[in-house]
Order: sequence, then structure tokens, then C-alpha cells
Amino acid sequence: MKKKFVLLLSLFVIFAIPSVLAEGWDDYADLDRAWDGQKTITNKEFEQVMDVLEAKQKKKEAKKKKRRAKKISGGGTSLHNELNPEKEINEVQIEPKEEGSIINLPVYLIIDGKPLDKGYYKVIAEKEKNNDIYVKFYQSQFLKGTLKAVETEDDFNRETVNFADILPYNEHFVKLIYGNIDFNAYAIVQYEE
Repeated sequence: MKKKFVLLLSLFVIFAIPSVLAEGWDDYADLDRAWDGQKTITNKEFEQVMDVLEAKQKKKEAKKKKRRAKKISGGGTSLHNELNPEKEINEVQIEPKEEGSIINLPVYLIIDGKPLDKGYYKVIAEKEKNNDIYVKFYQSQFLKGTLKAVETEDDFNRETVNFADILPYNEHFVKLIYGNIDFNAYAIVQYEE
């Protein structure tokens, strides 16, 4: 009895599956004519739609700009015309001020009787109240040496405002040049190979 039931069930499954699959393929019979009823769009209609979308985008930007102006100015009018919210508010981006310049010391500089190791240093010069200029050599956050420099009007033919460099001077000395927006300076420093 069980054998007949299993045989009958398997015959039913074998003959039922292809008929179910055939119904699924009937849905794709009209695929070749799927685009027959669609309307073609001209370039003019496309441009009109794009203009409407761009107008919406401009309207959003205007609202955002008005909200920003309201946050800055408080939204009301001012006694001063240049502070009114209708006035164009320009965005100003301030770049962080980079202090000092990086130099590579190819020789041992003698500073205060001690040799300063070869390597890369961040050089920062500071002008004190008595107009003395001191050049400081940093590696990472550590101060490695301080050197007194002489202020000059010479820009050493550099293209940039901020600069620092080591130039050969003679057999036993090098010339350290430094410049920033406030002043230019130099120092003659003894060195060892």
C-alpha cells in the first residue's frame, strides 16, 4: 500500500511541475511589445522638465542662504545698511597659520658649544621686545636648540614669504636664513662634518 502511495505521489509531482513552470513562462510572452505604447519625448520637453528641477534646487539653496543669514544677523534689519540680512554675506575660510619652516641639516651645527644633530628640524624664529631675534630648532615638540639671529631687509631672492634654509658660507661656517611675513633674519653658524 505504501509503495502504491509513494509511486502515485511521485507521478503526480513529475506531471504537475512542468505545467506550473509553463504558466510562469506565459507572463513573458508579450515582452517584445512592452515598449510599444510609450510616448517619445522631445528635447524641448526634456529641457522644460530639467528647468523645473533646477528651479526647485535654486529655491532650496535660496532658503538655506536665508536661514544662514538669519542665524548670523538675527533676522531683523539693522541701523547699519551693511549689516542688513538682504546684503550678500560672503563665506570666509581662514586657513590655519602654519608657523615655522622645515629644514634638513646635513651637518652638525654648533649651538652654544654643543653640536646639533643632523636631520630634519622645524625652525621658528621669534622677535623679542628688545628686537632680538632667536631662531629655535624643534624636533617633534622638543626644543633642540636656540640661536640668535640678525634682522635684515634682504629676502635672499626667495619666491615665498615663509622660508628657512642652510647655505654654505665658508669652510667652517654656514649661513642660516629665515623669513616670514614679519621679518627676515640670518645667522652665521659654525659646523662640523
